[in-house]
Amino acid sequence: MKSKIKMAVACGGGIFTTTVVTDKIKDILKKEKIQFSITPHKITEVANLEGYDLIVVTGKTNATNKAGAPVMLGLPLFTGVGAEEFTEELLKEIRRIMEE
Repeated sequence: MKSKIKMAVACGGGIFTTTVVTDKIKDILKKEKIQFSITPHKITEVANLEGYDLIVVTGKTNATNKAGAPVMLGLPLFTGVGAEEFTEELLKEIRRIMEE
């Protein structure tokens, strides 16, 4: 069982949208008392990222992670549309990963 989740958040440039979504994920995880580390990346890097438990992207992509980390579309946290549903799915996935 993991005590800390290691995440990557990726957007087109790896700066603006990533920062907004990262801040919202941090708030969610702090509220749930889940220990974490989050690193920003560009969407073009998703396929080759290694060492992450979960990758959240802020733009549509068909990229899969070669190391096997699940990739979730986190755009709802940026737009607000579907944010509650995404949060539930995010927490469900994080808890699944942490139980492995």
